[in-house]
Amino acid sequence: MKNLEKKQVIVLTLLLLAFTLPAIRIARAESPVIQVVDPTGDDKGPGYYGYPTADVFKPGVFDIVKFEIYTDNKTLTFKTYFKDLGGNPWGGKNGFCLQQLHIYLHTDAPANIPSRSSTIGLNVNLDPTWAWHYAILVGPCWETPPQPLPTGQCAVIYRPFDYVVQDDRLKVSVDGNAIVVQVDRGLIDYGDVGNIKNWRIIVAVASHDGFGPLKIRGVGLSKGDWNIWATATANDQQKIAIANAIKFGIEPRVMDIAVYSPEYPNGISADQQYAWLSSFDPNTKTPAVIPPLTLDLKAQLASITKERDDLKTQVSSLQGQVSTLQSQVNSLQGQIKTLQDQNKQLQDQLQTLQASTVSTTIAMGLAIVLFIIGFAVGYLFTGKKKSSSGTTAKQS
Repeated sequence: MKNLEKKQVIVLTLLLLAFTLPAIRIARAESPVIQVVDPTGDDKGPGYYGYPTADVFKPGVFDIVKFEIYTDNKTLTFKTYFKDLGGNPWGGKNGFCLQQLHIYLHTDAPANIPSRSSTIGLNVNLDPTWAWHYAILVGPCWETPPQPLPTGQCAVIYRPFDYVVQDDRLKVSVDGNAIVVQVDRGLIDYGDVGNIKNWRIIVAVASHDGFGPLKIRGVGLSKGDWNIWATATANDQQKIAIANAIKFGIEPRVMDIAVYSPEYPNGISADQQYAWLSSFDPNTKTPAVIPPLTLDLKAQLASITKERDDLKTQVSSLQGQVSTLQSQVNSLQGQIKTLQDQNKQLQDQLQTLQASTVSTTIAMGLAIVLFIIGFAVGYLFTGKKKSSSGTTAKQS
């Protein structure tokens, strides 16, 4: 009896393990390796943006509330949740049409693999230590075959040396209010996915506009049906700053961001987002930087910028001096040429005079010789005549 009970216990244990182990595996497979909960209601860009006023832009369509990454042996899955995806009023093939989603990945790629600090169309730069090796851009997609953002409107992953447009290796779908991007692990060939928790990741959402610059909706100072309202809740100082930013083309075209890194494992607060996206500088015409430069680095940058401008002024001055000296050299070369020509003429005249002097000297010499000869002949002739006259006189 006891043996039977032991056997029953063993059988029940094995049955229990048979059912629970797959469930545990599934739970592990479905657990995100990275999960960031983003504040609700921070879909204001630098803190004071407002939505376009057209009815399709429901509250929350640009509000990221959570971001997750899942991995398995074949794929990475990026899942970005919105407060309200807003449906798909214009029928984008990817299941949405109001948002444009950017995911920038700074991986543990080797140092010789190129990275890029500028974003694509967002008017935001990344700190060099956050520069991306891979950028995933996701749009609604209407083209057949798909064309990559920002020239087209479909999803694309930009890699260090090439890009891949959405296909079987890059898939986009919608799950409730979440945009899901599934990427073949082979496309992340310079990053160790097993080390993903040491990566730096920025997720940004902009308003998609098929007719806007780089397919992103523009930012305007006044509210309108089809533009982001830059000054919706701005104070006077912010209004001046964003007006100058728009003037110089450095206004952030971002409504919300979610961030993950070892330094920010739980993301950032709304106030941090506002500060980061407000770090543009109209005085130096530089876009916002994520994360922003520290005050010390800003001071160093300002000092370096001033030194650069001073050097430019000095170089310009030196170039002016060089130009003046070159003109003087050209003038002196002209004068030297003139003097050389005059010297040649004088040499020619001297040679002519020398030739003339030799001729004159010879003529004078001949004249003197002839004179002496004549004098001698005359003298001889006169002497003979006197001698002849004396002889005649004696004879008489």
